[in-house]
Amino acid sequence: MPEDVIYREEKDENEGFTHLSRREFAIGSMAVLAGISNAYAQSQRTGQTPAYETAVKGKMPPLPVSEGQANRMFPVHNEPRITTMDKPLIIQASCPGWQVGGKRYPAVPITIEEQAQELADCVNAGAIAIHVHPRDPNTGLAQINGALLKEVLDATFDKVGDCVTFSHTWYPRAGYLDYVVETEELLEWGQGNKYCQGSVVLPFDNSERDSVDKGIRWLEAHDVKPLIEFYDTSAQVHFKELFDKGALSSKPWNLVINLGKHDSTAIHQDPGSYLNAIANLDIVQKTFPGELYGWRTGGRNWLPIAVLGIMMGVEVVQAGIEDAYWRWPHRDELIPKASESVKWIVEIANLLGRRVITDPDEARKYCGIKLTSKL
Repeated sequence: MPEDVIYREEKDENEGFTHLSRREFAIGSMAVLAGISNAYAQSQRTGQTPAYETAVKGKMPPLPVSEGQANRMFPVHNEPRITTMDKPLIIQASCPGWQVGGKRYPAVPITIEEQAQELADCVNAGAIAIHVHPRDPNTGLAQINGALLKEVLDATFDKVGDCVTFSHTWYPRAGYLDYVVETEELLEWGQGNKYCQGSVVLPFDNSERDSVDKGIRWLEAHDVKPLIEFYDTSAQVHFKELFDKGALSSKPWNLVINLGKHDSTAIHQDPGSYLNAIANLDIVQKTFPGELYGWRTGGRNWLPIAVLGIMMGVEVVQAGIEDAYWRWPHRDELIPKASESVKWIVEIANLLGRRVITDPDEARKYCGIKLTSKL
């Protein structure tokens, strides 16, 4: 075998066998193993830094790899950036939620002070947005009650000054959800939208179409950002029919994908849970391109799927205890506090290089929300 197959002459004296292909490298290695005793000598150049001398000598001579050869074999430094996660992240803390607390779930705060303090702890941990189903401090159970929501939020504002409220302001009527009556009261009490800067809009069937259409238009007209909740793919179809007729106009649209919580897409079997999550986001992004995508996960798999959402570039991700109970999918350990789950998400986001938004004004601008109250 000709020697120049293995070691070619180079103009650059600082390089060794720089122009080898993978095939040539393999052939050269086999040649050395076959007993070419002068391989090491031929690989040296006058003026090169002497090779490190090991204390123990092997049977075969060292075969140096130059910088040029290494860079050609694996030019990772030339790879372009992958921009999927190159955007800031809002964390929404959902607390106290609907779940029964007490011995069943000690993480659930009950008194007004406990609720406000835990929400404040969530904000201080990095969740600039909060979603609150308030608790009756006497019974410990959740209530649909605008006045009670106001009381909990007032106590929270006293502790943190400002944050973004993604509220539940609908009220159930016979056969439909009323998005106006409680929202109107909260706007009056807040002299603007501080209690309901955003408000969730739930999936619907054909019998509720008119009331949802009216509700979305009313919310937008009163500077309350509609938070469109997608529980499954059929919800996307129904909402798109309304949007195509102008029901939603103010950009960006805030579209929230729900996974693993009540009535939403299942994520309780791996690896199908990950495939379901990936498919749901892909369908939403292609159906409604260029909007702001939220990510609310629940059940056993809430944390891994939340992390997947962060990795796929969603703009808003949920932490907290509304839809989550177990800390891990594979261990029976409860979430100790909503604010602890926020800390986990912040840490993971930081490890992945996602900047977490902690300024309420920046978060509102990101979501297309105009604050109309004084805080």
